[in-house]
Amino acid sequence: MAGRTSQVDQAAAISRAAQAGPQAAAFREHLVEVIGSPAFKGSRRSQEFLQHIVESALKGHFDELKERALGVELFGRPAAYDTGDDAIVRVTASDVRRRLHHYYADAANGDRLQITLPAGSYIPEFRQLTQETPAIPEVVVESAAILPDTLPVAPATRLGLPIVVSFAAGALCLLLFLWVFNQRDSQESLPPKLIEPWSAMFQPNRETRIVYCDPDISRIQGLLSFHISLSDYANHQYIPPTLQVAPEMQRALRTMRGVNVAAVDAAIGLSVSELGLKNSHVVKTHLARGLQLIDFKTEDNFVLLGSPRSNPWFALFDDELDFRFEYDETLKTEIVHNTNVQSGETARYVPTAQGWDTGQAYAVIAFVANPGQTGHALLLAGSNAEATEAAGKLIVNVDLLSKMLKQHGIDPQGRPQHFEALLKVATMAGTSNTFEVIACHKLRR
Repeated sequence: MAGRTSQVDQAAAISRAAQAGPQAAAFREHLVEVIGSPAFKGSRRSQEFLQHIVESALKGHFDELKERALGVELFGRPAAYDTGDDAIVRVTASDVRRRLHHYYADAANGDRLQITLPAGSYIPEFRQLTQETPAIPEVVVESAAILPDTLPVAPATRLGLPIVVSFAAGALCLLLFLWVFNQRDSQESLPPKLIEPWSAMFQPNRETRIVYCDPDISRIQGLLSFHISLSDYANHQYIPPTLQVAPEMQRALRTMRGVNVAAVDAAIGLSVSELGLKNSHVVKTHLARGLQLIDFKTEDNFVLLGSPRSNPWFALFDDELDFRFEYDETLKTEIVHNTNVQSGETARYVPTAQGWDTGQAYAVIAFVANPGQTGHALLLAGSNAEATEAAGKLIVNVDLLSKMLKQHGIDPQGRPQHFEALLKVATMAGTSNTFEVIACHKLRR
């Protein structure tokens, strides 16, 4: 049904839309041109719909781009309305797709930017075209034509029968070729043998849960200059009662509901989900603010993304770690403390790059036990988003990960060995340029 996608599709759409961030201003200007064009003339509803979904996507408010949320926000429907009976959102989205198709089909536009709305989704896609790649309008088919149950059959003729036989023989050969091709392709696409930590994380009798970070709680701590404890976070006490908060600040804080997904988290979640699907394992995703302590008291496996400041659930595993992120109030950044200094290492690693900056950042990959349970946890933490991105790239690259583990005395094909790796990441203008593993500890706790 249009507008309903899987978690993997949703994460992929979020990841693609989030990449438009650096060109947000250009896409907003382009949106004005699109809405003011003849293709959208006379449909205020479609204009407002397109403007709303584009603005929400550029701001990263992807939780608002769902059918029910759009129905409530744009069309005044009650929160509990039946989306199955009321198709106002789906109908409007279909009209927007049709109008966008007409707009970009006009060769006179010559646009280098494109905004599209893929069928089955309310998350727009943003495309930046090159001179060598001309815009090709996307053809959206909303429904198939209905054929009658019976079709008139022409009388067989002396010429018609051989044609029919030849066609059938050709079709049979084509089917045979496709079967052989698919058999060969299926053999070539067999998933690689699982290595640690994935052989422990993807077990048939356990669920694997990805926990996205909470960018809003990180912003709240920055605005109010405090550190939230895991206890307060778990009890939904996001602002200490001792803090005096001005009314205008309270209004701003109420909009930070913890429903946004960081673009880097969405990309890592998609990669992990794809790795799981190749091995017949379904991965579930969760927002950090949507979990409770009891959710971790299971035999499931967890992948935590972000850092202790943006994902307080990291504190559950502090006692198992050698490399621990801590927020430095003076430097206004998260630094890494090494609690088990080994040869060639230092006790403290201080990043020089903040978000969207050029410099040096750090990331930690930790494969640990879930305390009190039999499951495992994989922690991917970075001093900024670029560092977390680098950790994600390493952990899903099976060949590179295997090589790294072997270099540090860990058998990737052996029994589960808990470990912690420290990455130094060179960032340039918001991109993780290069990274290297500068330390790797075997954990025996």
